[in-house]
Amino acid sequence: MSVKTKAVVSIIINLLMALITTGVVISYFFTKNFLIRTNQEIFYYFTTDSNILAALAGIVVVLYDIQILRGKRTAIPKPAILFKFAGVVAVMIVLMTCLLYLAPRFGFGFIFGNTFFHMHLGAPVMAFVSLCFFETGERLGFGEAQLAHIPCVIYAVVYFVMVTVVGEANGGWRDLYHFNDSGMWYIAAILLTVQEIVLVIVTRLVYNIGKPKTLKK
Repeated sequence: MSVKTKAVVSIIINLLMALITTGVVISYFFTKNFLIRTNQEIFYYFTTDSNILAALAGIVVVLYDIQILRGKRTAIPKPAILFKFAGVVAVMIVLMTCLLYLAPRFGFGFIFGNTFFHMHLGAPVMAFVSLCFFETGERLGFGEAQLAHIPCVIYAVVYFVMVTVVGEANGGWRDLYHFNDSGMWYIAAILLTVQEIVLVIVTRLVYNIGKPKTLKK
């Protein structure tokens, strides 16, 4: 498959992902239930934040894909790939957490039904596929790939402080994901950390397949 053909597929996937994500997030402002009690609470969910991150990264990639189609570039620059890589890792954490924890606990039909289908499954798969198979760039080094931890670590720290340190009774967040049930937050922290490390390693390995070490000038 030629570079320009890959760019076309990448544009289609990323634009579709961004449009659907935008529509879903907007719909949440008109939704009030036990999951979303206030508009502000929409952004307390890592699901929302990670999908927005992946969508924004996809738009950045699209801008460079257009330059590839116009013959102004031969590949996507590494900073844009790293941005997309971080978005992919974030939404893949959502997918794997749903598969391994949320769906068995709350039901697969609920976790992957309605708008959750896109946020929990569709967007993660689209983001992963577009990055690893249709976005042209050079290989990512082991150290570079670790930058993908940054968004996840920031959210984890905020979630921990707002849920376990401040607490809902004092103006903090309720435990949206039930990670601190029975005070067992440290178990969730360990499992999520291991999951994130594995996802960074696996995503980097898959992305690097067939990629050059450096781009031709």
